[in-house]
Amino acid sequence: MDVEQLRVLRSAATLFAERGFLGTSVGDLTEHAGLTKNGFYALFPNKDTLAAAIVEHTVAQWPPIIAQFEALKAPALDTVIALCFEVAEKYATDVTVRAGIRLSLERDAIKTDVPAPFEGWADEVERLLSPAGEWELMGLAAPADVAARVIVTCLIGALQLATNGEADVSKRLVEVWTVILPGLRPTPDLAARIATGQGLRERARAQAAAHAPTTMYRAIDL
Repeated sequence: MDVEQLRVLRSAATLFAERGFLGTSVGDLTEHAGLTKNGFYALFPNKDTLAAAIVEHTVAQWPPIIAQFEALKAPALDTVIALCFEVAEKYATDVTVRAGIRLSLERDAIKTDVPAPFEGWADEVERLLSPAGEWELMGLAAPADVAARVIVTCLIGALQLATNGEADVSKRLVEVWTVILPGLRPTPDLAARIATGQGLRERARAQAAAHAPTTMYRAIDL
């Protein structure tokens, strides 16, 4: 994807994030990007293809983020908590991510293949929580696959319910983990365990900054 396509993709993401797929016309997209319709169609065959490209761009961000956190070799629960808060920040601060997740939820209206929100994440979280590979989770109160589906479902819900930027998204996730953690294993101090996960996220960010420009953050920026 060239620089002009990326510019139009980000411009379109602003509209899709606010209005959704059906609420945004090709005319809206061209006007917002400062293009003629011919100029638009020279870059993308149709609105559906552009929407799919936004989703693909969003999906491509997750694997390096997961790998970055997993490389820290922290306890599995802390890793999953940290991942959730990292995704929440991306959702709050990156309009392309917001558009990609919204378009994923609206995929039935798009006339091309679009993956479901966080497709594959339940499998990744299940892998991280697998008792076979994590001695710390031998006492997990719920099967890893069930826990993974619940965590991903709650993450999507928290993102959709947040209304006031990163602070509100973070608040929703604290609420989610306050409810989920006791169902996974005995957790005497819920706030401390959530804070540990958030601290792991800060470690990952510091490590990424120390190794720029080869980190995931530089690699995925538009």
